[in-house]
Amino acid sequence: MITKFGKRFLTNFIAGNTSFSSKEIAIGIANNTEYALSDTNSRLGFEFYRVPARIGGIDIDASVTPTKYTVIYSATLPTNIAGKINEIGVYPGERTSKNSFDSKFITDFELPFDWTPTPDLDQNNYRIGDSSLIFKSSGASQQEYILPLVGFDLSGYGALDTICFSYKVNNAFLSQIKVRFYSLYDSVTPSNNKYYEVSFANHSVGNNLKEKSISDLVAVNSPSLDNITNLGVIIVPTTSEASVSVDGLRINDEDTFDPSYGLIARSILTNEITKVSGRESQIEFKLDLSFGD
Repeated sequence: MITKFGKRFLTNFIAGNTSFSSKEIAIGIANNTEYALSDTNSRLGFEFYRVPARIGGIDIDASVTPTKYTVIYSATLPTNIAGKINEIGVYPGERTSKNSFDSKFITDFELPFDWTPTPDLDQNNYRIGDSSLIFKSSGASQQEYILPLVGFDLSGYGALDTICFSYKVNNAFLSQIKVRFYSLYDSVTPSNNKYYEVSFANHSVGNNLKEKSISDLVAVNSPSLDNITNLGVIIVPTTSEASVSVDGLRINDEDTFDPSYGLIARSILTNEITKVSGRESQIEFKLDLSFGD
């Protein structure tokens, strides 16, 4: 589906007011239930990789009425990329404005030894990469997992930007997941900790894709957004040990407007594609055009 931005962009391109010499194909995990297909989409539901479109072609089908005109973009996903593809989008390959606070991954939960305590690796329940990490509560008590971050800056994100979390709830004992952005982390004296916290709740057993606005962050002990040193993920149980396979955490830049850059078109796949690591894969995006004939 061509987005409203895409219609304006392509109209400007035909008029000669903008360049479309390069394109990018973005892939994500969100299905239509998690992030519905709409011409108002400005991004994917949960993007996990983007690659330049290397080949462009056309297909004109005059056997139907009206004649169907399709532009086909093709790209190669490299060997080191893995995940469950449910959505594909097309973006321009260039932008006119530079933004230091663009959408970005915080973590894909692939490396267990980066975390304290060390979680178990889950190679069965994942959507991003080829594994996730199993975070558990400490019985009926909450358990926090800590990841060091180097020079992570949240200060340029606005109230309308969102934090998006992909995780799979493995049993019925999860109350909530708390995410903390520490500007000071003191494991010896936790009362000294300075952080922003946001909670994810109202989930179901199985896959969950949740969003919270930056405005939902709650400050504790006057933290600083421009120097986040640690990420904390806290598993809060109900009455017994909760188990969660955590998969991906990212920030979506929702409030930056560039008149020459944005999501041109987005498609939801009928059947999920599993991209495995170790070999390249070809991916195509077909952009159907209507000329009113």
